[in-house]
Amino acid sequence: MTQVNLWLKRLFLSFNIFFVIAGAVIIIVALALLSPSVDGLHGGYDFEGHTTIHIVLYIVGSVTMVIAILGAYGGHKENLVALTVYLMCMVIGGLLLLQAVVPAAVKHPKLESVMEDRWRSLLPLDQASEDIKNRVEALQTSLHCCGLFSYNDWEENIPDSCVCSQQEQMEGKCQTVSYKNFLLNLFWQKKSVFTQTCFPLIVDAVKTNAVITLGVDGTLFVLALLGSVLSSLMIYQMFNTNRPNTPLSVPVMFIDQPPEYQQLYNMPE
Repeated sequence: MTQVNLWLKRLFLSFNIFFVIAGAVIIIVALALLSPSVDGLHGGYDFEGHTTIHIVLYIVGSVTMVIAILGAYGGHKENLVALTVYLMCMVIGGLLLLQAVVPAAVKHPKLESVMEDRWRSLLPLDQASEDIKNRVEALQTSLHCCGLFSYNDWEENIPDSCVCSQQEQMEGKCQTVSYKNFLLNLFWQKKSVFTQTCFPLIVDAVKTNAVITLGVDGTLFVLALLGSVLSSLMIYQMFNTNRPNTPLSVPVMFIDQPPEYQQLYNMPE
């Protein structure tokens, strides 16, 4: 097994454990938001892509957990193939997240005005298509509101989904309005309808989903960046330790030995 810096290995394993926890939290948040969402109550309509956002979060959380487990395995076993695949996933995922976060952050301040223009184009509601009427009435039933911006959105044809119960009247959630009977235009009738309009509730739900999505994407981008750096360091150290250690060769110069000492004899005179 190759020798990687022990503290780097521990940091990398701890990071991926945190990454697994982050993926699990994303899944829990997605499931929690999917249950009581605006689109899922009493009609199951997907207004402003609520259900789609929750499903995307669920998928992102699941993929995050799988990648984190792969990284933890590669770091623990010091498996070069697993770490390389992990690094590629981190780089590609980081680029995709950056591509999603930047446009969403730019459009976020204009979200309410864009939604208002879109919803006002549906007015008057009593002249809208049957599909739009059914969707709005489902919202009115589930959110206890009347009209998108006012009960006047229905003109003289206020539906029963706007009508309050006696309990709600006692709680002060209603207002009494007069309107003409569309069968007998000679008579005025009164109804007790919800004071709360639906559009502010829809905007709040969409903004909450947008903030959560931006927060999740931004956090995952930072984690992907850190994961890329740590896995790159791991791979770098593994490549270095795999190289054979060749000793530094120092050139040796051989110098001719001086001639052996020879004793000289004095020649007799």
